[in-house]
Amino acid sequence: MSKATAQKLVNTANEMGWSVDVRNDVLTITKNIKVDDKESFVSADSEYYSILSILPQTRPGSIWGTDGGGIGALSASKSGLFVMNKSGGNKRVLNAIKKFVG
Repeated sequence: MSKATAQKLVNTANEMGWSVDVRNDVLTITKNIKVDDKESFVSADSEYYSILSILPQTRPGSIWGTDGGGIGALSASKSGLFVMNKSGGNKRVLNAIKKFVG
């Protein structure tokens, strides 16, 4: 089950143009967007949760990054890099994701 969930997450992210990484039990997804382009930002902002929600939450954690809910939005828009993180995810799934993404 963990391997199938990890594969689904990685495949979904790749299909949408996102990169996936796991460090210190935190899932990080990133996507290059056009600098100062609202449509590109809004597109990424509407996609990230569908990827992060695939990772089961099994302990306390949170989701944070450069979404439209805070100052990070300005950072993403100016840098062209949209970054979102999720902590508290299932460790078995995170370990399987690590194997898929190298």
